[in-house]
Amino acid sequence: MLNIPSIEIPTVESFGLVGNNEAGKTTFFNILLDLIRPTIGSITTNDIVVNTSEEWKKFTESFIDESFLIGYLTPEEYFEFIGNLRGMDKADVTTFLTQFDEFFNGEIIGKKKYLRDLSKGNQKKVGIVAAMMGTPKVIILDEPFANLDPTTQIRLKTIIKKLIENKEITVLISSHD
Repeated sequence: MLNIPSIEIPTVESFGLVGNNEAGKTTFFNILLDLIRPTIGSITTNDIVVNTSEEWKKFTESFIDESFLIGYLTPEEYFEFIGNLRGMDKADVTTFLTQFDEFFNGEIIGKKKYLRDLSKGNQKKVGIVAAMMGTPKVIILDEPFANLDPTTQIRLKTIIKKLIENKEITVLISSHD
């Protein structure tokens, strides 16, 4: 049972939820994203009650787990699909992805693999980067450091810091650590 009487998450910074397994981190994110409904109370983001309007989706992006991916697409196809949903053409997507070359470490783009055939860590990289596409104001990442090697974890921390510094974005992150 998740019991949060009230919480206000500050804007334009990173906000972390840290806790053990079964502490309710993913459940909280699922409620924030209207993937499950609270039995009592409500979630309001930018004065929008999440389960009564779709308007919050215009500025909120997320990656919870691999089920958010479309396994029969290649990473390139997936990025083009997500980019299209966010008003980006193929050139915009290509330009956007160049900033993640080091993060991808030569393991994602141009490998002619389906998403379902990538390692869990590489699937996670694709989902995280896709959540950053477009012009989100809120990005929700559930356990983004899990299944990533230490070097990639450091790269991801740097990416998140730059996101917050360069744009007015709130990043919500859950972690065991």
